[in-house]
Amino acid sequence: MLRPLHILAGIALSATLSSANADPSKSDIDAEIQRAIETFNVPGMAVAVVHDGAVTYAGGLGAREVGADMQVDADTLFQIGSVSKAFTSAALAILADEGKLDWDDRVIDHLPEFRMYDAWVTREFTIRDLLTHRSGLPLGAGDLLLFPEADTSREEIVHAMRYLKPATSFRSKFAYDNLLYVVAGVVVERVSGQPFEDFVEQRLLSPLGMKDCKASLERVGPRASRATPHMLVDGELQVTSSGITETSSPAGGINCSARSMAHWMQFMLDRGVTSEGQQLISEKQFDELLNPVTLMSVPPYLGEHAGTFLNAYALGWNVSTFYGQPEYSHGGGVLGMTTFLMLLPDQDLGIFASGNQMSVAPRAVVNDIADEFLADVAPEAGQDWIATLNEIISGRRAKGAEAVAEAEASRATESTPSLPLEAYAGTFRDDWYGEIHISLEDDGRLWFRSERSEPLHGPLEHFQYDTFIVRWTDRKLHADAYVSFTLTPEGEPDRIRMRAVSPTTDFSFDFHDLDLQRVQ
Repeated sequence: MLRPLHILAGIALSATLSSANADPSKSDIDAEIQRAIETFNVPGMAVAVVHDGAVTYAGGLGAREVGADMQVDADTLFQIGSVSKAFTSAALAILADEGKLDWDDRVIDHLPEFRMYDAWVTREFTIRDLLTHRSGLPLGAGDLLLFPEADTSREEIVHAMRYLKPATSFRSKFAYDNLLYVVAGVVVERVSGQPFEDFVEQRLLSPLGMKDCKASLERVGPRASRATPHMLVDGELQVTSSGITETSSPAGGINCSARSMAHWMQFMLDRGVTSEGQQLISEKQFDELLNPVTLMSVPPYLGEHAGTFLNAYALGWNVSTFYGQPEYSHGGGVLGMTTFLMLLPDQDLGIFASGNQMSVAPRAVVNDIADEFLADVAPEAGQDWIATLNEIISGRRAKGAEAVAEAEASRATESTPSLPLEAYAGTFRDDWYGEIHISLEDDGRLWFRSERSEPLHGPLEHFQYDTFIVRWTDRKLHADAYVSFTLTPEGEPDRIRMRAVSPTTDFSFDFHDLDLQRVQ
């Protein structure tokens, strides 16, 4: 669930930032945050803005948790999801400056046990390839090893890479992944001789004055001011776990406040120089971090509304344009929390926003604030991004619901399973994921249970023929899936294939990549 921000949600209201040709005031930004909170049903949000070398806004509005008297402010910690990827790349840049590695080093020279599915790809795979989403693997491949709350070590992830089958040829196409950033974190550990979290906190966060930030949720103290993730279930906000563990830290585990993220943005705008004047990352390595590597398609809504004509991925950063201005950005999402960060270097401007509900509110707020700063250089700026993104997500959700309804309407309602239910019970194993268990319970239903991920547990509901739908008991997952059994010539179930029921299911639920074969 550690991704750039693709999800959009909400109910549109009409308003935009008020000032026309000046930097937005604190009251302008407060009003924008409040409008996003109300529109997207987000309990609370934190925002930071840096401009011309100064922090012009750092604050928050709303609740850290619904039903609790705890308010979001500039020091509230949020899980920033895949915005963490830039920190992993920066950690590697520090090691490159020390001469301990090079971006084009082969991964096997630092991790001899590393293997991809193809032997040639294994031999040619570089550290740069770990960071640029061009491995040839399908979108989100293997994310079930990380999410939700998967019991997986980083060593197991390195081992599992050899079983993940490519979807395209090596270096030919962009497909976002998380596992290879975890492998990059193992490279940091192996080369530095320190745990990844220690290295990031001691060599990066601390020198930048970001001492309240932690490299994983597990390191956040019990008394810290931190936001709680929330999901909408049947229109009601419910508290949830973010679904990730410390294993995920290099891909999306950092926890940070708006005030500290202002330090990070200023560091990036100052090209690797800290507030104390230390060149923490050299100019040479800094250029590597932001040098485009993998081309991506331009999201249609950005092409239409912001004139975006370039979209590429560097080392932990999206490289694009926003109303013709160079833009470096990244989104992040964990279950129940989303983040977006934008840098516009020509304006010496950085904007960060995070919210504790699964919505596009951070992207909408950042875009609206950026529009205001660009009023003089980009007259076409001035979108109501909250309304625009709300309209887009409403359409996507409607199409998703329509697809689910069409599948339900077309199913063979008179069909029955080929075998008695008890015949489907057993243990099934996928080479990279591990084992799942199908059991016939006392309630007369088949139940699915993942050995690796406790939340992936629920009853099977017959759909048609030998296909069932697993309805996860944790309804906050929004990820019910088809479970289709194939039979041997002798009529015994020997394999399971899975697929999410709704096309809007988050891609980190990569059920479709599983090939579960019966072992018991």
